[in-house]
Amino acid sequence: MKYSHYLASLCLLFSTYCYSQHYQIEDKYRGDPLFRKIDMNKLEKDCTYPPNYWQLSDSKREEIDKLCPLNNLKFDLRGLYKFIYKEPVILYNGKDFQLTLSMSENNENNDIESDGTIYGGDIFLSIVKDNIVKDKIYLANNYINLSDFAAAYQHYFISPEGEINTLYLIEVEEGISPMFWKHYKIDNQKMKFVLQDMLVNVTDGVQYQIIYPNQFNIISNKPVKKIDSQELKLCEDEYDKEEYHSCYIDVYKHYNNRLKKKINLLNKNNNTIKKSYLKLQQKMASSCLELPPPVSGNRGETDPYLSKVMFCLIQNYKQEITNIEKQLAP
Repeated sequence: MKYSHYLASLCLLFSTYCYSQHYQIEDKYRGDPLFRKIDMNKLEKDCTYPPNYWQLSDSKREEIDKLCPLNNLKFDLRGLYKFIYKEPVILYNGKDFQLTLSMSENNENNDIESDGTIYGGDIFLSIVKDNIVKDKIYLANNYINLSDFAAAYQHYFISPEGEINTLYLIEVEEGISPMFWKHYKIDNQKMKFVLQDMLVNVTDGVQYQIIYPNQFNIISNKPVKKIDSQELKLCEDEYDKEEYHSCYIDVYKHYNNRLKKKINLLNKNNNTIKKSYLKLQQKMASSCLELPPPVSGNRGETDPYLSKVMFCLIQNYKQEITNIEKQLAP
């Protein structure tokens, strides 16, 4: 027991003990370093076509296309299928485990070449020990048909330190939009891919930043909208639906601001024990972020997830506001 406690302490103090290790992976399997760190706003701006794009000449469109980093990737994701379509490939063969790449073939978008190579389908990264898959994550897909006017892709990068980044993108007539970025680390003690943080891009330039285990942030340039009681009730009544509603942000910020004011008032009236808004917020976020995160970036997974997390946070805020009001009551 003492040894286990000591080992756990070392992991907390020196994260490199649990996570860092040099992973020698060939470049043809590693992915593109562009996805290691993403500025979604800049990427979307660079990859959005001007309104007259489809009326321009081919040469002019080529000039515009070059401005989008996604059109200048060095890593050949389509070519990766040539190595893995028959059987999984071992990327890293360590003393205690292996990292392998494999693919699923049950995809209607698969493109089969004359030599039998299957281009398309989901690509997975697995941790394998003694021929047993210990953990697996969805890594990439070269092409996902969403409709006649939209397609999706998922790219990735695996760093020498064992950090994995994935980015889900949607391409429409107006350009290419980054939608869902994930960052994992390999825990070589627990044989797990540990999700560190993720960014979810939604409509109207709003992003959700989640840093595990206890940070939930809304990134938006839009001003905070004041919401009246009728709007509040109308939006809260939508929570039982597996959809994402933009008004959730207004409700979330409404209760978030109320909680801040209540804490300030409580601290003003109490000179002995001060309540920390930041610590309280992190505690509430920690419980809500225990919900299983989306596997991929499609709206059918991200929308319900965001709805459930925000609902959980709002309920926690409301409960804490009630608790503080009881403490403030004479």
